[in-house]
Amino acid sequence: MRLITFETQARQERSWRTVGIFDDRPGAVEEAERMLAAKRTPAVRVVQVIYDPRSSVCTEYTVFRATCFDQENERARARVADQEMFDWGDDGRARGDGDGPWIERHWPSWAPDWATTALALSFAVLIASIMFRWAR
Repeated sequence: MRLITFETQARQERSWRTVGIFDDRPGAVEEAERMLAAKRTPAVRVVQVIYDPRSSVCTEYTVFRATCFDQENERARARVADQEMFDWGDDGRARGDGDGPWIERHWPSWAPDWATTALALSFAVLIASIMFRWAR
């Protein structure tokens, strides 16, 4: 015979704290949703704990998880679709003239930023001046 319980846990200072232990999943999820709605914690979860007395092993499964940021994330994802309408033309190509530097158009992951370019050029000038002084 196995013992099955459901723990409602709240996120608190980089760790999970058990708030309640329930015999059924709906009760544990209801408590987690109530805590999240009360804005007392940034995240909640419900963990199903299965204890097998024959092998003395506890197995845990997360069966519910939610954060207070979920609703804001859904609204942000909806805005991304609206933003794409302004960024892309009717034919599916990006708007704009597309006259950026050749390397950025063809190899965007290889193009360094301006700070890296300036640092590399400064280093090259320093090496050239050292070599020039050494050669004299």
